[in-house]
Formats: sequence, C-alpha cells, structure tokens
Amino acid sequence: MAKKRGMTPTQTNSTRVKSSAPGDPHRPYGVWSGVFLVVASMVGAGILTSPGYTLQQTGNPWGLLAIWVLGGIMALCGALCLAEMATALPRMGGDYVFVREAFGRETGAVAGWATFFLGFAAPTAVVARLSANYLTAPFIDMGTDFIPHWFWAHREPIVATLLISLISLVHCLGAAESAALQAITTLAKVVMLLGLAGVGFFLGKGDWGHFTAGHWPHGREWSALGTGLAYVGYAYAGWNGAAYLAGEIRDPRRQLPYALVGGCLGVTALYLLLNGYYVWAIDMEKIQSLNPSEAGRIAEIAARESLGSGIAGIVAILFGVGLVASASAYLLTGPRVVVAMARDGAFPRFAGTILVRRGTPAMATVCQGVVSIACCWSGSFLELLDYTSVGLTAVSAIVVASIIPLRHRTDLAPAFRVWFHPLPAFLYLLLSGWTIVVMVMDSDRRLPSLLSLVTIALGIPAAKWVLANGRKAPTEPIESP
Repeated sequence: MAKKRGMTPTQTNSTRVKSSAPGDPHRPYGVWSGVFLVVASMVGAGILTSPGYTLQQTGNPWGLLAIWVLGGIMALCGALCLAEMATALPRMGGDYVFVREAFGRETGAVAGWATFFLGFAAPTAVVARLSANYLTAPFIDMGTDFIPHWFWAHREPIVATLLISLISLVHCLGAAESAALQAITTLAKVVMLLGLAGVGFFLGKGDWGHFTAGHWPHGREWSALGTGLAYVGYAYAGWNGAAYLAGEIRDPRRQLPYALVGGCLGVTALYLLLNGYYVWAIDMEKIQSLNPSEAGRIAEIAARESLGSGIAGIVAILFGVGLVASASAYLLTGPRVVVAMARDGAFPRFAGTILVRRGTPAMATVCQGVVSIACCWSGSFLELLDYTSVGLTAVSAIVVASIIPLRHRTDLAPAFRVWFHPLPAFLYLLLSGWTIVVMVMDSDRRLPSLLSLVTIALGIPAAKWVLANGRKAPTEPIESP
C-alpha cells in the first residue's frame, strides 16, 4: 500500500481488520458487555449530585431539564463519532488510538495522559468517594461511640481506597470476572434507580406544581446553567465506554455502534426520568435554601421528601452500592488506554503487557488504581468534580474532532458511518467550548478549572520527553505466572 502524504509511521501501518469469530479468545466481550459498560460508565456520581447544584443556584426546573436534554444530544453526537472511529480502528486503546491516528503520536500522547488522569483516575476517585459517603452516612451516629474519631474524619478517602483496591483486584483476576462484576453491578444500579423513580412516583408524595417554577433564565442563571452543563457533560461522559473495548469485542463493526448508541439513548431516558422525579419530589424554595454540599445529595433528599425519612438510610446504602458499578467501569476501561500508550512508548513499558491466562491488563489496572487512590486524598468531592469536569470536556472535544481527518483515510477498516457528518462533531465541539469558557469565567470554580487545563498543557512537554526517550513495549501479551 502506498504511503499517503503527511501520514506518520503509525498511520501507514494501519490495516483492514476482519470481523472476529464468535469464539475468538482474544475478543471475549459481546454487545451486552459493551452496553453494560456504557451504562455503568455514564450512570454515576453526576446524576446523583449535579442536578442539586443547578436547582440550588437557579430554582429553575425547566432550565435543569433543558441542559440534561442538551447533554443527551451532545452524548449522542459523541457516541456516533466514536462508533465510526472505533469500527475503523477496532483496537485496544480508545481515545489515545483515535487521536494518535488523526493528529500524530505527540498529540495522541497528550490526549492519552489527560484521559488517564482526567477521564479515568480522577473520576474513579470521585465516584468512589461518593460511594463511601453514601455507604457510611447511615452509620455515623452509631459508629462514633466505638470507632476512632480519625476514621470518621477521613471516612470518605479511607473507604474509597478500600473500594478501589477490591475492584482493581477483581479486574486483575480475569476477563470473565470483570464482565460478571460489570454486568451484576450495572443491573443492580439501573434497577435501583428505576425502582427509586417508579416507587417514588407511584407510592410517594410530590407535587407537579413544582414545575411551574420554571422560567426563562436571567442574569447569573445563564452562568449557573453553563456550569451545570459542564457537570451534565461529566455525567454523560461514559458514552465512549465501549470504544475502549474495540480491540476485545466480537464483530466490532456491527456490535460497537449498538453498544455505544443504544447505551447512550437508554441512559438519556433514565436521566430525564430521574430529573423529573427530583423536581416532582422537592420544592424549589427548599432546595434553594440549602448550601451546595447539602444540595449535592439531591437523590437522597428526593427519596426522603417523597417516601419519608425512614427510607433515607436504606436509599443511601443502595446508592453507595450502585456507584461501585461506575468505579468498576472506569477501572475496566482506563487500563486499555494505558496498554495502548505503553506499547507505543508513551507510557512506562511494564504497563503494556496483558496476562494471557487471565486476559487482563493487570499492571495497567494497578497503575490506575494507585493514581485513583492518590486522587481520593487530594481534595473535597466538589473540588474533584470541578477539576475533572473541565479537563474531561476538553479531552473529549479533541477526541471527537479526530473524526474529521480520519474520515479521509482510505487505509482503515470498513466502518459505521456517522449520519449528517460533520454536523454531530461540530455541535459537540461548539457546546464543549461554551461550557469550558463558562467554567473558567466562574470565580468559584476558576482555580480547579484552570488546574484541569494546566494538567492537559503539562502533557505536551511530558509527551515529547517520553516519546523521545521511551521504548515500545512488546506487542504480544505475556503469560501469567
């Protein structure tokens, strides 16, 4: 095949990939594994917290629903673009592979490192801390009598550390164990959330009149809704989850689009249902009287308001268990980026191996687990959320933009084609740019937002140094002991 002008050596080595056989041991995941991964990656801390921040600042239910619809449209646009790129490049690595093939190794390395920190390690810490908060909250009063004070003072990072360690261990055991953990925890989480809304609507008390508080935004509400859209983008961020399994999913050309788009549409419907339940259950004046940390527990508040205070403790524990699925999803997909980077010389070499007997990127999983645990101890939940949201929005925009140059490549595998290209990519980029500007302009969130963007910028010299001094890891997996 002739070398195309302007291609990197990595690009010229791209080959057409045939669909794998159903029994291919190197592609152990099917379409439902992909759907579960998308759902688990998306449904996490965001839907349980961020609607509270928006309502507390605006008291505008229709504004809240509007940004969640807009977020769903963004996610669908992103999922369509990722479906095309993942079927054209059905390899392990996801975002890193797409950006590398579109813009070159250095840009790919920057996006890969940013994805590792802002897309996986920090979000793992966010959901693990929120899970720890929910799991321990019902026991604070009874536990302070016989459990040391220092434990309760640091209960979130301590319990989050234990959760991350246990989930990482399961994902190191084998592909079958990973798929089983993901399926069970995701089903449990979805059933729990649907049950909350269903039971709340049919057996609880609420008021449809709460929706009449909706109005056309004015003044500082636009800024609050822009910040809310950044949080919404974080809540929808897992729409690309299945793309990280492109090198391990059977028949990726057919199954990846179903997993990405189907999972995205299902989660969008679930999000709108839950937001409607929150508004129906909670009076707008009451939530505006709360401070941000209190408003962040909106799911628990809605359950207490509609079903009574006696159910609040049970609901909190169920939320904590459900969030394990999100942490599991991040610890399942993130290491695939690390493996691809390590094999390309953009990450320490030892992380590029896969244990053949277990079918897991064990060392990459350990790397992400360690960094996630460090993030758990680095700041408050809201600071971690602000830090993660802006950088993740920026990195996702770079990834989606990769479809524009990749669409002109003729040496890739036959792929699913995005409808109305390039409109979905342009819409995603426009909305992403707006949310980043709003977050940076918000004085309360400027520092973590700028730190997030600085994290990406620091990846530029780091990528140049690593690529100049690193060696590629072996492309073949190694045997487990």
